[in-house]
Amino acid sequence: MTEIVIVGCGEVGLAYAEAVRETPASGLHLLDPAPAPTALALAREAGLELHREAGPWLHPAEVVLLATPGGALTSILDALLPHVAAGAVIGDLSTASAEDKRAAAVRCEESGLGYADIAITGSVALGKARTPLLYAGEEYPELISLLKRFDAPLTVLGDSRPGDAMRVKLLRSVIMKGLEGLAVECLPAAREYGVLDQLWASLADVDRTGFVPLLHAMVRTHPQHAPRREHEVAQAAEQLEQLDYPSTMTRAAERRFAATNSAAQQSRSVPETETETADAAIDWLADLSRIGRR
Repeated sequence: MTEIVIVGCGEVGLAYAEAVRETPASGLHLLDPAPAPTALALAREAGLELHREAGPWLHPAEVVLLATPGGALTSILDALLPHVAAGAVIGDLSTASAEDKRAAAVRCEESGLGYADIAITGSVALGKARTPLLYAGEEYPELISLLKRFDAPLTVLGDSRPGDAMRVKLLRSVIMKGLEGLAVECLPAAREYGVLDQLWASLADVDRTGFVPLLHAMVRTHPQHAPRREHEVAQAAEQLEQLDYPSTMTRAAERRFAATNSAAQQSRSVPETETETADAAIDWLADLSRIGRR
């Protein structure tokens, strides 16, 4: 039987606690210094002891899942490390920064413990323990086997170290949360213009193309087509403003295209749309950013 400890019994911790309960041949222990009523109810229902502080009871633990606030990582390790036996593995599901996770990995290694950085890339409120995960660092079979038993889409980042999963998650958020911001700016106006259903239908071409191939195409053609797209985005912002709807995100996109357009006019090495790759466009944009920081 694998002895599993979940530290933090909020929404995330309870989702994984419920999943572990359904996992055969696993012993489950909970730790939360200030458990909410929902955590207390689950512990009573499942016949589990919900510990309020770390102690010798942690010694048999083989896998420890941290479902805790990111800012508490250092203090949590201060409490756990004296009691968790060497050879155990800590799977850090917290939202701690990449730098803090790397420091945590060093501390765990010094204590003879394994450590993996695990980033949740979806809504646990919707997906529970089946929410997609990114995994960075050494691949510990006992931890990966447990995560796979949750039926969660698990992406193990190759050639990675702790902190990389969180870094990828936050970079992913630049795109996904930016897209969300544009959507909430656009959709109410679409409803008022009476074309919301038609807009949803027009967006179906993304499903046919695929999201990642579409991003590749956008980035690959961005240096060449920034002038035309700057004009189009300006028109889109004006259409929102005709209804007195916010256009903050749209105007920010316009400024991004304008910056590329200005740089392209001064550059003699703009990537050719038909022959270059997305990587070539990214290299060109990175060079522009370095010049801008000087």
